[in-house]
Amino acid sequence: MFDIAKSRLKKFKQWKTSNGQVKTLSDLPLIEGFTDKTAKKLCDSILNGPTEEVEQISNKIKGQILHPNLKESTIKDCKTVLTVYISVNSVCWTLINKNDYEVVEWQYYGIDYPEGKKIQITDIFDIAWRITQRLPVADIYVMKAEATTLRAAGSDPNNPKVLAVNLQKAQMVSMIVALINARGHRSDDDDGKLKQIVYFLRPTLPYRLHGTLVGNERVSTDQTVEMLLQESSGKSTGNKHVYVPEEGKNMFRTQNELQKDMLGHCLLLSLTFMDLCVYKNKERIAKLIKRTS
Repeated sequence: MFDIAKSRLKKFKQWKTSNGQVKTLSDLPLIEGFTDKTAKKLCDSILNGPTEEVEQISNKIKGQILHPNLKESTIKDCKTVLTVYISVNSVCWTLINKNDYEVVEWQYYGIDYPEGKKIQITDIFDIAWRITQRLPVADIYVMKAEATTLRAAGSDPNNPKVLAVNLQKAQMVSMIVALINARGHRSDDDDGKLKQIVYFLRPTLPYRLHGTLVGNERVSTDQTVEMLLQESSGKSTGNKHVYVPEEGKNMFRTQNELQKDMLGHCLLLSLTFMDLCVYKNKERIAKLIKRTS
């Protein structure tokens, strides 16, 4: 699809009815809702040709895989993607260079909570602030889509302790997302609304794509990630697989089991986003469709 909103397309048609064909690019800003920026985006999408959108892939896989929707123009302009994986006690991130599918940063950060006192909302914000300051700057940020309920899974869904932990994590995630979106001070020129640069991927996709989900239970990512690292001996042509430098491999292999698992979840989340939403790897998409059908 070309990069034009339905409301602008309607205005475009109304203008044509009243004024005739658009003859030059200088006519576009005369149409209500069109600025120099939106006119340029439309022209760029026409010149580059329509491409398959994430929504079309989503239809193949059944259901929405990413929220909010990711524009093709955003993918085209993107140079780096940072995936952030948040658990109650740690945050991991993976920074990928889009041009050559290389992991340029892969980190584990343990969260230290204040001891000997009840955790207040200001304590959580302080932790979220410190985490955000450590995160590399990127063009696109990716997280797993979190549950919209605080209820715990299992036989005791109203367990107060689990509900409290889920609430604490939800607060942490919300604050980090807000800080990431705000620190760039990015806004749309047209309506002044905050431009979202954080995208949420359906959480089960990495597990199904990489085989770390057995039934409804997740298994450790350790062996799966180790196989990926062994295959990552060099940069691939056509971005068919990720390249992890030796420094990153050595870092992963020296972590304890819990840290490896968290780092693994983060890497698999990142690779799933890159393969499905950025590179649109046909083999990966076909593999996922087969496993989810």
